[in-house]
Amino acid sequence: MRNPHKARKSPKKGRPGFSGVKIGILLGVIAIVSAMVFLTGTKSSNASPKKYKATREIVVDQQTGQRRMPTQEEIDEVVTNLSTLANRPENLPATEGAGGAEMVDLGGGFNGVMLARPDADGGLETKCVFTFEEGAEFLGLVEDISAE
Repeated sequence: MRNPHKARKSPKKGRPGFSGVKIGILLGVIAIVSAMVFLTGTKSSNASPKKYKATREIVVDQQTGQRRMPTQEEIDEVVTNLSTLANRPENLPATEGAGGAEMVDLGGGFNGVMLARPDADGGLETKCVFTFEEGAEFLGLVEDISAE
């Protein structure tokens, strides 16, 4: 026989579906996967067979705080990252959406890339670029034709 004074558990009430915790976990997983895809893409081999050299001091030395020319390894890393981030896919497929609108998947492209370089006063000069060439020019990177 049941005790009438004992508290009974009532079933959970609320909206069916995802709880706030589940949504938080889902967003966390998406963020981790996105970061892994980005890091994997930036660690891949240089997409451009060209070699570049620096014409300006774009690195601040962590020990001295002074501007310096980048090493070849730093240049290669910047070129690889800039090539990936400034990628502009072409001939993207279009589909017809509701009401006859044309929808195009941009394939992760067409975002500007914010770059910064140290200036002589110890501050940073910034610029939003949309192509690899714009970014290379801003950073003072030129093709090294002596490497061929």
